[in-house]
Amino acid sequence: MKKQIRAIAALAIATSAALALTACDPPMPPDVAAQIAEQTYTCVAGDVTISSPAEMADPISQWQLALPSVCVSPLDQMTLTTATTEAADLVVSPTTPATTTCKPFATVPLAVESANIVFNLSVTSTLNLTPKTAAAILNGEITTWSDSRIAKENVGTELPDEPIILNPKANRDAFGSLNGWLTRLGAPLTASKIAQSDQAKVSDYAALAEGEVAIVPGSYALFLGLYSASLSFGEDSDKQPILANADTGGVSSAATQWVPKASEAGVTVSLDPGLAPIVPAGFDTAATPYQAIYPVNLYLCGEDTLLKRALANFILRLDSQGSLGASNFNQLSEATRTLALVTVRKGLPTPTAPATN
Repeated sequence: MKKQIRAIAALAIATSAALALTACDPPMPPDVAAQIAEQTYTCVAGDVTISSPAEMADPISQWQLALPSVCVSPLDQMTLTTATTEAADLVVSPTTPATTTCKPFATVPLAVESANIVFNLSVTSTLNLTPKTAAAILNGEITTWSDSRIAKENVGTELPDEPIILNPKANRDAFGSLNGWLTRLGAPLTASKIAQSDQAKVSDYAALAEGEVAIVPGSYALFLGLYSASLSFGEDSDKQPILANADTGGVSSAATQWVPKASEAGVTVSLDPGLAPIVPAGFDTAATPYQAIYPVNLYLCGEDTLLKRALANFILRLDSQGSLGASNFNQLSEATRTLALVTVRKGLPTPTAPATN
């Protein structure tokens, strides 16, 4: 039912959109063009194949369902087909695809992934750890759940006098992202107990043993319903704990600290930890940024065509309506997504401002 509701919502969004863009002379600034493009789509006739992680299947199905209601003219019907092989016109991945799969002519961020410390304890679904304690656990220095350092950071929770089991495999991107954050906080991971792997899969964490801890991509944690630890940074003036949570609030807050940069190859992001996170609309403050994040990229592969660019534009445009936010992935900040839109739109008709009365 949940997937059906999402699909219906996507169709309603798509149906309400304008269907065409027209040329504009003189050219308007790229950021202005991108903002106007938020109200429209560009359709180019043809089919585009897409390859992605299994966790991306839900939003892709929404994109596929929405397209027929957007590109309705027989002259510009644009379709999206899930690739049956690794090679595809568009590839969604947090890592650069092999050249046999994709030789990208443009790469832009599509979503935000996080690196979560997940655990399985029957006595609790919450776990707060300072950066140094988290690193000590993952480095194999703290070996039991009853350790006084963990107890001090989880007052009110009686943790068992049982061994901590470290899952020996971690997704390479997740490990690197988490280690980058902990290193900035003075608590680096040694990696002596956990092997970084490009082959780590969701199934590797589907049956965590009692007392087990693992480093996993946030999409894995959401897909499997795993509990994630929060990083603790003391208390505020009201004696409330300052926690960076690996949830939508914390991850999205950190994503607003990304500084996007455009080049001929596409758009890259770098995190500025000193940048104040943007307060979401309707809130008084921003969540404490959970800075162990990295981008899931959209790779436009092979020959540079307007069809591929139009489909990439469609995907990034539709995400403004929350198609990715309703999945296992987090949405980009508007600054990053707007620059990505400007990049993939290169060569497409420049939009015109809507007519006013």
